[in-house]
Amino acid sequence: MRIHQDFIGGNISVKEINGDTVFLENQLRDTTEDWFYWAFCIEGAENRTITFHLQSCRLGYFGPAVSHDLETWHWLDSVDENSFTYRFGEAETKVYFAHSMLYHPKRFYAFAEKHNIAVEELCKGYRGSSVPCIKLGDGETGIVLTARHHACESTGSYVLEGVLEELIAEPIPSATVFCVPFVDYEGVIRGDQGKSRAPHDHNRDYGAENEPIYPECRAIREYAAREGCHFGFDFHSPWHRSGINDCVFIVQSSEEQLEKLNHFGEILEANITENALQYEHKNDYPPNTGWNRCETDFANHMQNRKENILSLTLETAYFGTPQNKVSAENLVELGRCFAKALKEYIRESRK
Repeated sequence: MRIHQDFIGGNISVKEINGDTVFLENQLRDTTEDWFYWAFCIEGAENRTITFHLQSCRLGYFGPAVSHDLETWHWLDSVDENSFTYRFGEAETKVYFAHSMLYHPKRFYAFAEKHNIAVEELCKGYRGSSVPCIKLGDGETGIVLTARHHACESTGSYVLEGVLEELIAEPIPSATVFCVPFVDYEGVIRGDQGKSRAPHDHNRDYGAENEPIYPECRAIREYAAREGCHFGFDFHSPWHRSGINDCVFIVQSSEEQLEKLNHFGEILEANITENALQYEHKNDYPPNTGWNRCETDFANHMQNRKENILSLTLETAYFGTPQNKVSAENLVELGRCFAKALKEYIRESRK
């Protein structure tokens, strides 16, 4: 039996194996606070029943996400506080377990190929990898879409896919859509937490008076300065779970844009379908409340551009609730609903 992290997104340390009981810890690496992301692969456990123990605050309501190919995921739907037990079938030679449903970069490349979209290079990442980006349309209204400023926040990738799918099916007239699907691409492929990375993470690299330390954020800032950003949207996952973290919510980071943010939230709620992960405007997080005081993130940077009409961060729960349970399908549908709301908002703003 082999337990390892040798795959894109892998993150685990094996502390002890005692018969059919395994003790694991996730790796914080250069994250400066306790965080919860983990993902591992186990091979050679056929016909065994194994119990896996993790630290506290590492498992969601529905147990781990499970996959046999890093593409299709489902919840185990069994969890005992900080541990879970899995019965391996005879044919289960390789099984992946993760904190949440991973979004592999090859899914994005397959999506782009399906829609005949050229994937270009934003820049070389801070470890030398080619960071992907795409561009749709060639109009005056500039829309910038980003996800994975924090490497582990995979629900944002599914939502972003849905946004793109809707904008491809029904483009916004006279608009250019620029998309960076994995801002911290290096962290995504390495399986880093990405959140609170020292000395600061990617979503704290937009200070107006500071030079960016990450080439990815520098390239995004330069694109916005060159081409304009009338609308900027950044897709995230919140903290692990409980309270507002079990919801979909807009981070209302600007008092100046608060009326617009509230209106967009109303439009988004009206566009949510029954097949989407549900969003309610009442859950939006108001400015200057709790942790919502950052001035050096993507949304604030874009809001401060003179041409900007609306920019925001959308946070999407890792797990949801039993009544509103996260799946790959309803995350993508949420993204479609978001894009429809954006189209409606832009139509109104052009009148």
